[in-house]
Amino acid sequence: MKLKTGFPLRITGFALMLALAACTQEQSSSTEASSPATTAPAASSPVTQVAAPVPVPLLACVTCGTVRSITPITQSGATTGAGAAIGAVAGGLAGNQVGGGSGNTIATVAGVIGGAVLGNTIERNRNANTMYEVVIDMETGGQQIITVPDASTLNPGTSVTVDGSNIYRR
Repeated sequence: MKLKTGFPLRITGFALMLALAACTQEQSSSTEASSPATTAPAASSPVTQVAAPVPVPLLACVTCGTVRSITPITQSGATTGAGAAIGAVAGGLAGNQVGGGSGNTIATVAGVIGGAVLGNTIERNRNANTMYEVVIDMETGGQQIITVPDASTLNPGTSVTVDGSNIYRR
């Protein structure tokens, strides 16, 4: 087959070159958008700058927090009745030593009642328990309130880790 070397062939070739140039620019811009800095720019296209990678934020610790406050809570102790019984005996003996006749009987009864009340109170206070309510501001937001028997190693502002109902210093 023989090609003619006339004007229409030049126009056709020029149109073909324009079409190729348009395809090359579209391909280079779509390639740059999908994967930056992986392909070298074409000689005819301008050089584009690639943005620096965005740092990935660190994940917050879901069990970590900071102590906000510590409040002692005194829980009254249980009584078994032994304190009241011992107090009644001691009070009766002491009341019996006072006065004579009917005054002696009144003093003995008052000693028994007063001794029982005093003995019961002493037993309750002796069995009292002090717990500590610790309020913790969690790193992920919110607060946790945990009651522990000993908070001597904690102060407001201390960084801690919470594991169930246990608190550990970090």
